[in-house]
Amino acid sequence: MRSLLAVWLITLLSLTNLSASPSLRPTGSNLLQRQGDCFVGTLRVSTLLAMTKQNAPITFDGYWELVRNTRQSIVQMDAKPQATIRQELNALASRWDQVTAVELSDNSVMQVDSSYLAAQLRNDPPKLKQLANLLDALLGAHAEYPQKVFTLEDVAPLNKILARPEFQWQEQQAPQTPNWLQKFYDWMDRVMNRFFNATVQYGRVPLIATAVLLFIVSLFFISRGLSRSLVREAQLANEGNDSEELSTSKGAFKRAESLSTQGDYRNAIRYLYLSSLLVLDEKRLMRYDRSRTNREYLRSLSSKPELVKPLRDVIDVFDRVWYGFENVDEQTYQSYVKRVDELREKKE
Repeated sequence: MRSLLAVWLITLLSLTNLSASPSLRPTGSNLLQRQGDCFVGTLRVSTLLAMTKQNAPITFDGYWELVRNTRQSIVQMDAKPQATIRQELNALASRWDQVTAVELSDNSVMQVDSSYLAAQLRNDPPKLKQLANLLDALLGAHAEYPQKVFTLEDVAPLNKILARPEFQWQEQQAPQTPNWLQKFYDWMDRVMNRFFNATVQYGRVPLIATAVLLFIVSLFFISRGLSRSLVREAQLANEGNDSEELSTSKGAFKRAESLSTQGDYRNAIRYLYLSSLLVLDEKRLMRYDRSRTNREYLRSLSSKPELVKPLRDVIDVFDRVWYGFENVDEQTYQSYVKRVDELREKKE
């Protein structure tokens, strides 16, 4: 039906041109005009046919035939003028604009997008070599594409093979995070989110305030550590200047009693602690050295567990009172005297 319509339109236009001629023997100029009018009519008919076929899908073989023809036309453009090349490329681009669907051999229709190829054809200035390479790559991919395409029926035996017991296994479950640890992570996440939200809302003020606070806390602990070190060094210096009687356990014990009568229980506990270390040194159970730490004294008695516990009790009370500045009254002091006496009475 479309072919008959095209033939009818061409005939009608030709008859119209002939009837409009002033004579049966046209002159040269009239002949050129008639040929031009005929060309215009033919072009109009071709345009009409293209419009009628714009939404019709192209066949699979016709699609690849169009690719080959486009490639051949581009190769033959090298020797043509630029104006001609531009005109032919535009015509090819218009043709590709109409290719929107391809009808496959099983009568199914597949939508295609030819806009990229049409845009490359409309590039100004034209890039003929690039276009030829693009179409060559397209034809090469078509030639290498496997003719045999596997369907679901072809892979059915594979499903039976994979259903065998040797291909079945239980996936190991990932270890779950303990509930308490997950709650801790959630709490940390909430704290961090609040901090960053405050930073975004109020700018750098929360961040600067936190940094200043951390700096002040760090200075406090550093100064506290330095003061304790200075006090410890002063104490060691004073111990070096003590009289000869303080170098024995009995002398240190008497000094503790003297200080307790004055109500200075804190220093009294210090000398009771010193007396405990000296008595162990005098019994040759360990070596007293003022440069050693309390933990080192305990490790030196690891082979004598009967002495470790009473000495640890004496050291713990001394650390809380001397370094922790814990308050000491007479009752606490008398309890500490009993612990020191128990340690002094221990034998090897």
